[in-house]
Amino acid sequence: MNESRNMVLALVLSALVLFGWNAVSDRFMPTVTPPSTKVENGKQVLLPQPGADVTAAGGEVLRNRAVVLSETPRIAIRTPSLSGSLSLKGARIDDMVLLRHRVTIAKDSPPVRLLSPAGTADAYFASFGWTGEGVMLPGPDTLWTARGVNLTPDTPVTLSWDNGAGQTFEIALSIDDNYMIQAQQRVSNRGASAIAVRPYALISRTGESKDKSSWTIHTGPIGSFNGKANYDVDFKDLAVGAPGTRFATTGGWIGFTDKNWLTAIIPDQKTAIDAGFRAAPGQRYQADAAMPATIVPAGKAAATGSHLFVGAKEVRLLDRYEEQLGISRFDHAIDWGWFIWFEKPIFYLLDWLFRMAGNFGVAIILLTVIVRLLMFPIAQKQFASMASMRALQPKMKEIQEKWKDDKQRQQQ
Repeated sequence: MNESRNMVLALVLSALVLFGWNAVSDRFMPTVTPPSTKVENGKQVLLPQPGADVTAAGGEVLRNRAVVLSETPRIAIRTPSLSGSLSLKGARIDDMVLLRHRVTIAKDSPPVRLLSPAGTADAYFASFGWTGEGVMLPGPDTLWTARGVNLTPDTPVTLSWDNGAGQTFEIALSIDDNYMIQAQQRVSNRGASAIAVRPYALISRTGESKDKSSWTIHTGPIGSFNGKANYDVDFKDLAVGAPGTRFATTGGWIGFTDKNWLTAIIPDQKTAIDAGFRAAPGQRYQADAAMPATIVPAGKAAATGSHLFVGAKEVRLLDRYEEQLGISRFDHAIDWGWFIWFEKPIFYLLDWLFRMAGNFGVAIILLTVIVRLLMFPIAQKQFASMASMRALQPKMKEIQEKWKDDKQRQQQ
């Protein structure tokens, strides 16, 4: 009887898993960002997106990415992990694909595109600049001059612009083999009097993440402020015309995250900054970090350093950057939840098993075996206790039958 009941229960549970898993996973664990374009007859065309048309939210017509990229002079970016370019107009890093990651598991699937220039589908870019008063500053339409042809791990590039009033602005860029760009913003003052400038860095994206936030994972605005990761700000919290959400912090980082990808501004970890998120018309969202204002005397120069991360949230790589650069809570770019102390060791063990076995299914089986072996002493005590109870069962039944009308005597 019990065996039949267990069999029926097993069949019901199997059916629930088989038919209910897709609905549950789509609701609470959404898939990675779907592609926004495809190639037809050698041309890149837009794919229809849920809730979107071929025009931006503000009515702006989305243009072909290849055409937009060809309209401005550019510096190519080439690393083993990234491929793209930066625009000399506005000094924007606005063209980037991740070479080690594909949109789907198909053999001919294109690499994941993370950054795209303004005016195209899913516009997403980063830039560096200055604010100030009484000095002519570079802006989004400024045409910079480059020293260097390609930005690679072996060949840094320096962008420069002379305002014609005695000040020269420079952005020196270098990149590693993975996803980290180092930027040094430098101002040289050849004028007759001191100037005050404030360096900043920003990330701008159009549209919310297609990987929606859920109770298992946070997507959207993200950062670490004063030693604590912040998952509390969502796109819906940012309103056009509002001051946005601001943080005064020393160190940390700020940016946007999708389920698997991250863009983040990482200022000098010993510098006090003003950072935050804001919204603009057309579903445009911005994460920015402003460094302290600097007085640059006549005949002097001042420089400020920061980093820009553009890439995949690979656990080992995030941990390495956190250790090497001293980035506060950079590993928390992955929303581990409350049990990070337990989840990360399990992840590292599973990842190691996968590397050894070469098959993820085998790795899961091996992980299950290891966990069962670790839990064996506890399970053994449970089995022994159950065996003792089974041995006492006949005697207990005998007592219950003998004193069935006397509950107190049964207990004695």
